[in-house]
Amino acid sequence: MKRCIFIFLCMISHYLSAQSIEGMVVDQADQNALENASIVLLDTDSIMRYFTRTTPNGKFNFSKIEKGEYLLLVTYPKFEIYSQPLHIENNTVDLKKIGINSQSNLLEEVVINQRIPIKIKGDTIEYDAGSFETEKNAKLEDLLRRLPGLTVSASGEITAQGKSVSKVLIDGEEFFGYDPKIAIRNVRADAIDKVQVYERKSDEAELTGIDDGVRLQTVNVVLKEEARSGIFGNANANIGTNHLFDANLFVGKFNRSERLAVTGNWNNMGNSGDASRIRMNNQIIGHPQHKNVGMNYENNFFEKKLHLTSSYNFSNNGMANESANYNRRILNDNQTQETTRESTSENDNRRHTLRSRIRYRIDSISNLNIRLDGGKGRQSSASTSSSNTLRNENIKANEFKSRNNSESDSENMNLRLDYRRRLNKKGRSLNLHLNTQTDNTTSNNQVNEQTKLYDALGIIQDTVIVDQTRLSENKSNNLGAAINISEPLTKHLNLTLGYNFNSSSRNALVNAYDNDANVLILDSVYSKNETNDAHTNGMNVNLNFHSEKLNINLSNRTTHRHQALADSYRDIELSRNFWQNNLNANISYRITNNKNLNIGYQNNTNVPSFSQLQPIQPPTNELYRQLGNPNLGRETNNNISFNFNKFSLLKASSFNINANSGFTKNAIVNRSIIDTEGRTTTTFVNIQDHINWNGRIHANYTRPILNGSVQLGPFTSAQFSNNYGYINGDLNRSNNTNTQIGINSNKQNSKNIDFNVNVSLGVNNEVNSIQKELNNTAFRSSANADLKYFLPFKFSLTQVIFYSYTGKSKVFPDPIRQFYMNLELTRKLLKDESLLLSVKAFDVFNSFNNTNRSFNNNNFSETQQEMLTQYFLIGMKWDFNKNLGKKKEN
Repeated sequence: MKRCIFIFLCMISHYLSAQSIEGMVVDQADQNALENASIVLLDTDSIMRYFTRTTPNGKFNFSKIEKGEYLLLVTYPKFEIYSQPLHIENNTVDLKKIGINSQSNLLEEVVINQRIPIKIKGDTIEYDAGSFETEKNAKLEDLLRRLPGLTVSASGEITAQGKSVSKVLIDGEEFFGYDPKIAIRNVRADAIDKVQVYERKSDEAELTGIDDGVRLQTVNVVLKEEARSGIFGNANANIGTNHLFDANLFVGKFNRSERLAVTGNWNNMGNSGDASRIRMNNQIIGHPQHKNVGMNYENNFFEKKLHLTSSYNFSNNGMANESANYNRRILNDNQTQETTRESTSENDNRRHTLRSRIRYRIDSISNLNIRLDGGKGRQSSASTSSSNTLRNENIKANEFKSRNNSESDSENMNLRLDYRRRLNKKGRSLNLHLNTQTDNTTSNNQVNEQTKLYDALGIIQDTVIVDQTRLSENKSNNLGAAINISEPLTKHLNLTLGYNFNSSSRNALVNAYDNDANVLILDSVYSKNETNDAHTNGMNVNLNFHSEKLNINLSNRTTHRHQALADSYRDIELSRNFWQNNLNANISYRITNNKNLNIGYQNNTNVPSFSQLQPIQPPTNELYRQLGNPNLGRETNNNISFNFNKFSLLKASSFNINANSGFTKNAIVNRSIIDTEGRTTTTFVNIQDHINWNGRIHANYTRPILNGSVQLGPFTSAQFSNNYGYINGDLNRSNNTNTQIGINSNKQNSKNIDFNVNVSLGVNNEVNSIQKELNNTAFRSSANADLKYFLPFKFSLTQVIFYSYTGKSKVFPDPIRQFYMNLELTRKLLKDESLLLSVKAFDVFNSFNNTNRSFNNNNFSETQQEMLTQYFLIGMKWDFNKNLGKKKEN
């Protein structure tokens, strides 16, 4: 009885504590009541908790409202959307009159009270571009920097939720597919309606319907309707000290479905496209030359039955450089090997690239996709190198000098056809796939090397001179075909069965001739005449369950692979047969409208290549030999991934956590042994009694502060690995732990000051089972910021600051500190502010340290290159825009 009374009192208490909301909706223009307007209350998770409509006199009332925070949405046909955050406490909330404007009376400049900035649609995070302010004439790159969970590096690399973005699409189509940076640096931010971030399957999986487990982080930009027609672009030119120059041009013409864009750049600063950008590191390595011309075309033909996307690119890159390197290897029994090396290099690369995509709708049930890629290039290079190697710090092991020249020509072509047809039964379909690929490379290499070898006492033992002409020719051909049939088993369950075939043939010919011989005599040690053939047959099965909230995909591919290799110069014939299995599972669950969970699992086997199997191979030089292992077996990989997204409509915040872990059984690893003369002999072996594993976790949270003007985003990540490998022939277990924590913040509303700041702290711990004296814990930190001050008379000042700290190791007792500061003063010209005059100063204090270090287990290296860090530029940039993104007047 007491329990019943207690429950009854709780119910009464809950009823009494429930509050009410009332108000009235009217037309802002004439104050007339709006009948039947929709009134919605969303909680902090963007879930609808209460709903009602207005009465004939425009009034509404919510009763029995629980305490808490809500977002009120008011909608009425052909009127603007009204939204208002509410905090409900112990009193009745009277909103009085809520006036909303008719869309026909709204001017272009009127901004909706509050827009919904972030939505989750299935596996896709969608950002409303208009909810994130950017400066006038800003580009897509500037907008991406404002979006929660996305970062853009100084060099233009995009990261979303801690994962590297591999593709940037415009309205679902590639835009200069060979270089995504062209899109983010030239498409105008004010032309963008939505930005969508999602993980897409590989091209092969999307075309065949068989999931291969590959996921590509993708950004798709949806343009405004009025931005699909117009002309836009920019031209930029800079000249500076040290005879530096940089010139860039981009022109785009959009006419609904037809889109044409041309880009070109020329500089001697080394970066492709806008090398003078103030946000970039801009350390100029060596003496570079860069030329690039590209074109992208997209259109529909034959009454929209055929869609064509095509891009062409020509690039000419050259470099002359000098470098110095110090390497120290800790061998067994506390033996050491130290190598100092100085080198010079010059190279020139020219290449033409063509990419085309055709989608042809044959009829209402049949489609044909055609992909054609091709390229042709010429490369030339010249290099010199000299090195000295010491044992135990004072005993000479070897001296090496080389002078090499090379010229090569290459061409490649890839054709892919995919035919899809819907069959009689709803959901049943047939997919046919055919592809062919060819690659051809010829080269002429002049090799001149001298190696001096010393015995254990440091006395010269032998001198080996190699002075050769090496003529190489590499040809490869690949042919593949597949057939897949999809069958709906139920309304929510679909089955796909398939068969695939692939045949590849590769010929590698190297003829090495001694230059000092009176007649051409083949040197069989450095020559080879190798053919490598492989044939695979596979069966695929894919099962997909889909519902409103849950999507489950399970696929398996079983393949038989036959490999055959022959080298007539060495009388080698190898033949191997392998069974491979690739299992993939993916579960995507939409918990609520603003929460999404994705879990994936992949299992696959990797078979060894013939370069790992072939027992005798041509040496690289006298100090390096690679031996194959004909008994090498396949390795098995298992990977588990997890991804969770959440956003709050009320707080405009987002949270993401993703993790993955991988396990490799029977791992294929490199086993190298260094002898007393400093020569390295390497081969490949399987780790049979141990499992290599690794793990990674990343989390980030973003939310606006200071009335939404600033985006704040803390993040953290950790990586773990437990790998078995070899240190000079002895098995070693290496445990590595990398952790990082940081925060980024940005403000981009073009008022007083805009900024983008990123600060992080990290620690790396390495533990080895042998040579434990090398175990080390190193700290690292970095801070980078770009700040833009808006000054009177259309002036602005941009300041870029970079600092990094890399901790010491057992070999390098001193840490590395790197710092630079760049400045740019700009003045906007013309009435529409489309012309920009700038003066730039890079590394103002000439303080950047160009030392780079790397270490792994027992191998420690330090490198310095010829580098220019301090220089000054003066430039002009013109942004032009005709109609694009501008609404037409009625």
